[in-house]
Amino acid sequence: MRAYIVTSFIGCFALDENNRIISFKPFPKEVEKIVERIKSKKLIKEEIELVEELKQKGFDEFVFSIEREGVKFEKETKAEKFVKKSLPELAIKYKAVKNLAEFNQLLTKIGIELTKEKIKKAIERDKLVIQTVNAIDELNRVINIFVERLREWYSLHFPEMDRMIKNHERFAKLVSQFGSREKIDVRELKQFAEKSMGADFKAEDIRIIQSFASQIVSLYKLRDSLEKYLEKILKEVAPNFSELAGTILAAKLIAKAGGLGKLARMASSTIQLLGAEKALFRYLHGRGKVPKHGLIYIHPLIQKAPKKHRGKVARALASKLSMAAKIDFYSKEDKSKELKRELEERIKEILKS
Repeated sequence: MRAYIVTSFIGCFALDENNRIISFKPFPKEVEKIVERIKSKKLIKEEIELVEELKQKGFDEFVFSIEREGVKFEKETKAEKFVKKSLPELAIKYKAVKNLAEFNQLLTKIGIELTKEKIKKAIERDKLVIQTVNAIDELNRVINIFVERLREWYSLHFPEMDRMIKNHERFAKLVSQFGSREKIDVRELKQFAEKSMGADFKAEDIRIIQSFASQIVSLYKLRDSLEKYLEKILKEVAPNFSELAGTILAAKLIAKAGGLGKLARMASSTIQLLGAEKALFRYLHGRGKVPKHGLIYIHPLIQKAPKKHRGKVARALASKLSMAAKIDFYSKEDKSKELKRELEERIKEILKS
């Protein structure tokens, strides 16, 4: 025999195939506990008790009104419609509430709690992408300012090193590690350190500048960890899009659009020009040329393409990025290899023409 388990916000009803209520298990009166039971992905205590009771009465098939793990679920069954329609009267009959006014108050409170849950879920994971890429951009600005200051400062002591070490991170690491030019144990710098035109620094001067350089090295490490985290979260949120665009470009486009959902709803032509709003504005007011690309200009495929083909390459890339964003947002399928192959074939066609 079949029984229907209909879970409402006052408790769980069991109905037979003729819509007769054969059992009822009430919920506690606390709103938080009611919401917790409604949201549960697993069978709740009241549902389990109903099933056990019904099995003893000869029922062997159970259909649930809420989708739970490992059970049969059917939407909008006859039994569910009956319970929903009769719920105010049933709530009073089974003493879940005293009257209709109390029923409406309880319904309002539960609605508020469920809305709170929806708001929490509305903070999508792609918002973490936006915050992380913005943090990386800000870190880069801070690092560049600090490195420029470090180079000017340390050049008072060892000006030759500023000319020879072009990599900013390496420069900061050398200052942090060795401090005084006399202690630098790097072959390319040793001979210049011995004959340097720079001023002699006191021990206290060296200690302070080393501390400053160490903080810059720490900022580089922080940036690296943020980039790794960004790559990880993009693989979770937008695997197809990030595979085509690359980590940084994918994150910048999502941030510029205001989220993956907004990006997925954009036309490919809009994605192509994201970040080129000022150039487009000038063009629309009769100043300057129409822009061919925005942020996607930094993509290797555009960078490597001959100048005359960059517009077509940008269109092809934007088209595939638009498709990838839609797949990531709406279906979550991993079609990155297929999209990448199609894009590469299209680029080859463009470059041959």
